[in-house]
Formats: sequence, structure tokens, C-alpha cells
Amino acid sequence: MKPLMNKICRSILAAVLLLAPLSFAQTVLNSNSTGYHNGYYYSFWKDNGDASFTLYDDGRYTSNWSNSNNWVGGKGWKPGGPKVVGYEGYYGVDNSQNSYLALYGWTTDPLIEYYIVESYGSYTPSFSNCKDGALDLGTFQSDGASYKMHRCQRINAPSIKGTATFYQYFSVRTPKKAHGNISGTITVGNHFDAWASKGLQLGDFDYMVMATEGYQSTGSSDITVWEVYDGGDDNGADTEIVVRARGVDGSESISLVIGNDEVKTWTLTTSDKSYSYSGSATGDIMVEYTNDSAGRDVILDYISVNGEIREAEDQSYNTATWGNGECGGGAYSETMHCSGAIGFGNTVSVPGSSSSSSSSSSSSSSSSSSSSSSSSSSSSSSSSSSSSSSTGGGSASCSGVNVYPNWTANDWSGGAYNHAEGGDQMVYQGKLYVAGWYTNSVPGSDATWTFLGACD
Repeated sequence: MKPLMNKICRSILAAVLLLAPLSFAQTVLNSNSTGYHNGYYYSFWKDNGDASFTLYDDGRYTSNWSNSNNWVGGKGWKPGGPKVVGYEGYYGVDNSQNSYLALYGWTTDPLIEYYIVESYGSYTPSFSNCKDGALDLGTFQSDGASYKMHRCQRINAPSIKGTATFYQYFSVRTPKKAHGNISGTITVGNHFDAWASKGLQLGDFDYMVMATEGYQSTGSSDITVWEVYDGGDDNGADTEIVVRARGVDGSESISLVIGNDEVKTWTLTTSDKSYSYSGSATGDIMVEYTNDSAGRDVILDYISVNGEIREAEDQSYNTATWGNGECGGGAYSETMHCSGAIGFGNTVSVPGSSSSSSSSSSSSSSSSSSSSSSSSSSSSSSSSSSSSSSTGGGSASCSGVNVYPNWTANDWSGGAYNHAEGGDQMVYQGKLYVAGWYTNSVPGSDATWTFLGACD
């Protein structure tokens, strides 16, 4: 941008600030800092040089930098997650300056640094510029734009866990948004899903901010960030829930029930999608599958409750999974075979302390596990046939246990035996395994199976 235009923009901004009510709780940062400000998490980091970062009301911040080696700062949330993020403001760089404007975050276990880059200066973030671990992941569409995806690796580099080696995931808007006045919407869950489809896994969400970053450059920014809900922008809601799920044939319907009230209903597609609710409802949370029929199943990955991820396979209250010869006989599964529900605890408490409380609201579900008119039976060789309950130790009795691929269970609607349920045991290559939940993978090939011992 030309110097004259910079002066004009700064003059306009100064006039606006003079006319605005003097209620800004602004805080100027010149050294590394993290914390909370006016309901938003912030992070400001630099290695050396001249970079300043100013916090204003709500999700607004400004930055100015020159003669700085590397710095990054922004406002957002901790933890992050599959939110829908809105932003607007001013991005004061040009094509000669090395800078990003990006939704920027971290996860742990595994340690991952991720960027959803909306605009940038002289340096084009691409896999060809990665020093290590470069992987081109192609493109996908989100929010009316095309994004190029790639992965890099940082070796012995700064991180939220100190000096470490970790991967970086990138989605880069193509073409980038113009410099100067800027605004947009980022459906973050779409990027998480796109990365997952390429085998890139995230861990436990740490912070996520709408960040400005500069590297050996000069520039400024004035950015405001907020969370977008189904009904519009931030409306002071107490409860924010995102449900990530897909259907087997794309006609499945699920409902979100909070405190005995159905607050949202969605029809699924065959691809993993994020479905959001924001409102004032509080209480026990259930996701209910309401229109089961032959050929239909729901794969419920997780829900996010005010940024906290709760995995479906970790929940004990489950009336929708087929197991032990009946609907609702299974638990700790993400697969919903029958009309029924999975309970996810309370809007204000973690699942481990409250998931069982969901049973108190189970009577409110309009479709219970008994609604299925068809049933199936497990194979005559059941999980009880083995007397060993050890994990990975010594020998085990395999007498009467099905040998892979002689599956132990079929779908509730009948048909061929094609999977194992949680608790079912199977033998493969002379070894005994038990299924943790619904699975059709080779015994011992993944985390759905636990090794019990070598057959006697």
C-alpha cells in the first residue's frame, strides 16, 4: 500500500478512536505474554526486535512491527476447536513484506501447529518451501473459496511445549484476500475434516487465535475476531455445541437434546460434517438418532461443548449401539445402529463425572432403543467363552471362539455376519483378541482390539 494511503487510513482510524466512547480497556504489550482479555484468549510472542501488540475490548487487537525477526500474536479461544470464526479489520502489509494473516492454533498429543491462512505478503506458504517433512495434500473448497493444503515439519523449533520437533498443517486461501480492509468467515471444522481425510490427525486442542505474523518485515494490523453461530454472530449464548457426524446413506436424522428439550435437528450427509448449536439451553446432553431403517447408520465422531471435545466412544450411556443381541446392548461406540441416543454428560461438567446422569433424561427421548422392530443375534461363539481377562499376557483359552474372518455379529436388520461388537472375542493367527467397540478390522490391526494372549 502507498505511504499516502497509509497516512489517510491512520488519520481515519485516529478520528474514529477520538469520537468513540472512552471505555476501551486497552493493554499494550511489548514482551511475550498470554492470557485472557475481555472474554477472549490472547497470545503474543516474538523472538527479538520491535513489535508491539495492543488489546482492545472484545475480540479486537492492533499490532505494529518493524525491524523484528519473527513475531506472532492474536485473539481467540483456549481451547480452540471446530468453531465458525468471523473476522474483519485492516491488514497493513504489501507484497514486499513477509507476513501472514491466519487462524493459528496448536494441539497436544500429538503436538501440532496449524494455520488457516487468509492473506499473506511476499512469502507464499506452500509445501515447496518446507525444509522438512513436505507433503502436498491438494485442494478443497470451504466458505466459497479454494484452499491449498500441505504439511511441513519443524525440527528442534520453538513450540508451546518448549523446543520440540512437530508437524505443521496448512490451509492456504487461493487466491489470497487483498491487503488493507479485510473480512471473512472461516468454518474451522471443514479444515479439520479435510486434513483428517488426508491422514493428518490433530490432538487435544490448546489455544486458537486469529493471528497476525511477521518475519523480518514491517507492517501493522487492526483485527476483530468473533464466533459465528447458526443464528448470526455472537449473541451472548451460554452453550456452544458442535456435533461432528456422518450417515451411511445420507438420509439419517439426528437431534441434539439438552435438558430434555430438543434444540436442534439435522439431516446428515455421507461425509463428516460439523453441525453447530448456540443458545441458552443447559443440562444433560444427548445426541439422538431418530429415523433408523435398513441401510442406515450414524457415525458420531464427537461433540464439542464450549470448546471441550467429548468423543462418542468414551461415553457409557448409549441406547443406539447394537450389542449383546439388542439395541442399546452396546456402549463406548461411535456407531449408532438403532434409533436411540448417546449421552455426553452435562453442559457444565466433564463426561467422566456426569455421563451417567444423562440416564435421568433418557425417558425424554422420543425414539428409544425399543423402537427397532428387527433384531439380530450374536454368534453362538460369544465373548464369554474365554476365561482369560488379561491384556497381552501368557496363554488364553480359545476353545469355541470364532476364528477371523468368521465374524461374531451382524447388523440389527439381519444379513451376513460382518463385524464384532464391544466385548466380542476372536482368534487370528493363533492369538486371542477382544473388541473394544464395533469393528470390522482385522483383529490386532488397530486400537479397536486388545490382545488377550496366545491360544493354548
